[in-house]
Amino acid sequence: MPFARLLRFLVLGFLIALGATLSAAADDSPRQTLDAARVALDDIDAALKRDDLKEADLARLRAENDPLAAQLQAVVAQLTPLFDASTKRLAELTPKKKETEAVSDAATAELTAERAKHDALDADLRSARAMLLQADDNSGRISAARRELFARRTFARSSSVLSPFLWSNVAREAPAALANISSAMSSYATALSQRVVREQALGFALLMLALLALTAPARWLANRVIALDPTTNAPSRLKRALYAVWKVVVLAGLPLAGLSIISQALEYFELTDARMQRGLDALFEGLRAIAIANALGRGLLSPGHARWRLLAVSDRAALLLLRFILFATVIWAIVRLLEPAADAGSSLNIAIGAKAVGALLIGLAAAGTLRRIASPLLAGAPPAGPDNSAPARTFGWTLTALVLAATLTGYIAFATFLINQTFFVAAVGAVLYLADALIQESAGALLKPDSGFGRGLMTMIGLRRETLEQVVVLIQGLARLAALVAALAVILRPFGLPAQDLSATLRSAYFGFTVGGVTISIYTLLAAAVLFFLGLVATRAAQNWLGERFLPRTRLDSGVSNSIRTIVGYVGVIAAVMIAGARLGLDLEKFALVAGALSVGIGFGLQGIVNNFVSGLILLWERGIRVGDWVVVGPDQGFVRRINARATEIELFDRATLIVPNTTLVTGAVKNWMYADRLARIVVAVNVAYESDPEAVRELLIAAAKAQEQVLTIPAPLVLFSEFGDWALKFQLVCFVDDPVMAERIKSELNFDIFRRMREAGLRIPYPK
Repeated sequence: MPFARLLRFLVLGFLIALGATLSAAADDSPRQTLDAARVALDDIDAALKRDDLKEADLARLRAENDPLAAQLQAVVAQLTPLFDASTKRLAELTPKKKETEAVSDAATAELTAERAKHDALDADLRSARAMLLQADDNSGRISAARRELFARRTFARSSSVLSPFLWSNVAREAPAALANISSAMSSYATALSQRVVREQALGFALLMLALLALTAPARWLANRVIALDPTTNAPSRLKRALYAVWKVVVLAGLPLAGLSIISQALEYFELTDARMQRGLDALFEGLRAIAIANALGRGLLSPGHARWRLLAVSDRAALLLLRFILFATVIWAIVRLLEPAADAGSSLNIAIGAKAVGALLIGLAAAGTLRRIASPLLAGAPPAGPDNSAPARTFGWTLTALVLAATLTGYIAFATFLINQTFFVAAVGAVLYLADALIQESAGALLKPDSGFGRGLMTMIGLRRETLEQVVVLIQGLARLAALVAALAVILRPFGLPAQDLSATLRSAYFGFTVGGVTISIYTLLAAAVLFFLGLVATRAAQNWLGERFLPRTRLDSGVSNSIRTIVGYVGVIAAVMIAGARLGLDLEKFALVAGALSVGIGFGLQGIVNNFVSGLILLWERGIRVGDWVVVGPDQGFVRRINARATEIELFDRATLIVPNTTLVTGAVKNWMYADRLARIVVAVNVAYESDPEAVRELLIAAAKAQEQVLTIPAPLVLFSEFGDWALKFQLVCFVDDPVMAERIKSELNFDIFRRMREAGLRIPYPK
C-alpha cells in the first residue's frame, strides 16, 4: 500500500510538472514567434533600403514577408481571447472602493499576478499588431519596388537599330565574344572526353536512335485515331474541334516528349556542363516554342483542309498566318539562343543588337503578312461573306506599328516585351479557344434532348426537355466563365509580377495628382474607362445570353423575359459605375456626396427624369404593361415594343411609333387588352324579320362561328336573343379568339359568312323604321 501510494503521488507530480511545462511553452510560443518575426522584419527593412535589388531579390523578400504576416495574424488571433479573458478576470479581482480594507493578502497576490499577466499580454498584442502593420508596409514597399523595376526595365531606352554606334560596338565586341564561346565549347568538349566513358556515349546514341525509330509509328498511330474523312462535305463543329485538339496534342506532345527525354538523358548520362547549361536551356526552350507554335497554328488554321478548319478564315489567310507564326517563332528562338552567347562574351551590345534585329524582322514580317492578307480587298475583290476580321487586322497593325516604332527609336526592351507578351497571350488564347469550342460543342451534343444520353437523363431524373436545354446552356456558360478566369490568371504571370501587383504596374510610368483623396492620372482615368467599358460589355453579354439562350427555353412570357433582361441591364450599369468609381478612389462616402449633389439637381430640374425612371422600374416590377401588350392610351392604340428608362415605345397600327413617358402610363388611365389573358371577345349583332324562326337563326349563327378556325371551342360560341325590337328580332353572336390582333379580321369574316348564310336560308334582314 505505501508503495502504491508513493507511485500514485509520483505520477500525479509528473503530470502536474508536465502541465506546467506545456503551459509555459504555450506562453513562450507567441513571444518566441514575435521575437523571430521582429528580427526577420528588421532584415527585410534593411534589405529594402538597398538600391541594387533585382527581381530575384524582391521575389525572395516577398516570399519571406508574406509568411510573417500570416504568423503575426495567427499570434493576434491567439492572444486576443487571452487578453479579453485577462481583462475580465482583472475587473473581477479589482476590489471596489468599499472593499479595499477587507482584501486579503492572497487576493492581493492574485490581483498582482493577474495584472502582470494582463500587462504582458497587452505588450505582446501591441507588438504583434505593430509588426503586422510593418509587414503590410513591407509588402507595399516590395510591390512598389517591383513596379518601379518593371517600368524601368521595360521602358529603358537603348541604341536604335539604325544607330551606327550600336553596330560598331557589336563589330568590336564580336571577336572577343566568339573567342569566349569557342573557348567554352572546347573546354566542354575536353571535359566531356575526359569524363564520359564509352558506355555512356553508346547508351545516349542508342536512345537517340530509339527515338528516331519511334517517330514514324507514333505519327502513323496518331493519324489513325482521328482521320480526315474525304467524303464529309460539311463536318460538324464538334468534329472540327476534336480534329483540331487532337492535331495540337500530336504535333506538340510528340516533340515535347522527345525534347524532355533528351534533356533527361543528357543529365542521366552526365553529358551536361555548367558553362553550357544556359545555352542548352535556351536551345530546348526555343525548340519547345517552335513545336507549340506549329501545333497551335496547324490545329487552328488547318492549311489545305478548309472544310475541317475551326477558324473562319480563307485558305490564303490561313497559309500566310501559319508561315508568319513559324517565322516569328524561329526568329524568337534564335534571339533567345543568342542571349547566353552574348552573356558568355560579356557583350551587352550583342544582346541588344540581336533583340533589335529580331524585333525588326518580326515587325516587318507582321506588316507584310497583314498587307498580303488584305491585298484582295485592296484590289477591289468583294469579300465572300461579312468581313469579321477587320478588328483583328486593326489590332495587328497597331501592335506592329508599336513594335517597329519602339525598335527604331531605341526602346528595344519595350518592343521585346510586346512581342513576348503577344506570343504568350496568343498561345493562351488559342488554347482557350480550342478548349471552349470543345466544351461547348461536346456539352451540346452529349446533353441535347435528342441524344441518347440526354433522353436517358430525362428518363432517369424526370427532367423536362426545356429544363435539360437550360442545364446545357448553364453548363456552357459556367465552363466558359471558368476558362476565362483560368486564362486571365495565366496571362497575368508573364508580366513578372503577382496578380495583385499587375493593376498598378504601368502606373509608375505616369504622373498624377490627388484631389480630395482621389488620385487623378492618365492611368487611373484609362483604367476606370476600361473597367466601365468591360462592365458594359459584360452586361450586354449577360443580357444577350439571357434573351437569346436561357429565357427562350423557359415558360416565361415575353413581357417577363424583357423585364428580367432590362433589370439585369440596370444592375450591370450600376455595378460598372461603382467599379469604375472605386478604381478612381470613390468610396461609398464619396458616392453619398455625389448622390447628395444629384438630389440638389433633382430639386432644380431633374424631377421629371427621375419620376420617369422610377415609373419605368414600377412598370417592370408590377408588369401591368409588358412588352407585346395591346394598349390604348387616349385616342391611340398599339403594341408595346420597348420599356426604356425614361419612356415606353408603342407601335401604332399605322406603323408609327408613339413615345409615352413612363409617368403617364403609371399615373394615367391605360387600357390593356392583354393584361389578364390574350383572349379577345367578338360580338356580332344581327337583326332578322319577325316571321323568322329564332332557333334557325341560332343554329345558323353557331354554324358560322364554328366554321372559323380561329374561333375557340372553349369557351364555346354563344347566341343571345337580346331584344324584341320595334321592327326586328335582335340577336348577338358572342365568340372568343386567342389573339386580339386577329379579332377585327375574324369579325369581318364572320359578317361575310353570316350574310351569305342568311341569303341562302331565306332569312330576311328588315330595314330599320
